[in-house]
Amino acid sequence: MGELGNSEDVRRYIKAQQFYFLAEQCLNLIKKSLIPLLKKYKLNHSQYLILVVLRYAQMAKRRVMATEIAYLLGLEKHSVSAVVDSLHRRGYLRRFPSSKDRRVVYLRLTKEGTKLIETVQPQTVTTIADFPESSEGEFDEVIGFLRRVQTFAARQNNQGPEMFQNAYSTLLLEGEQKLLDSNEN
Repeated sequence: MGELGNSEDVRRYIKAQQFYFLAEQCLNLIKKSLIPLLKKYKLNHSQYLILVVLRYAQMAKRRVMATEIAYLLGLEKHSVSAVVDSLHRRGYLRRFPSSKDRRVVYLRLTKEGTKLIETVQPQTVTTIADFPESSEGEFDEVIGFLRRVQTFAARQNNQGPEMFQNAYSTLLLEGEQKLLDSNEN
């Protein structure tokens, strides 16, 4: 076997690899836990996530482009376009061209899309919220670490990490807060 580098590099590589596989495993297991519910509504995980993003944008009275969703989900634009097309064909979202720039197209939920996500999302809350007992500090610590990984990974791919961070801030934070506020009322 070829030389992998100095022993400190190999130790860091092994730790990073453990993180990578564990993160992948956890993400896949969480997705799997949602499959029975999403299947009932003939949705896949990507369709569900896009509907959630559009619902939050709707709640925050914000316009959304498919490109922003691609950055938020860390997906290629063409992958998001395929999912958007499927949701559009099913009547769950509409496309609206920008009045200022013909190349810009915004996405918005239809009444049917809003009704669907307002039905599905509350049912996913129990699955997602049922994480092992954790304090907010533990969540914040993990989220902080994941943000550092996000920055590193974006730079490794010659992309600015701010594109991914901004997508989260602009597409989710205000909608999440509105969801929390509406639930507390």
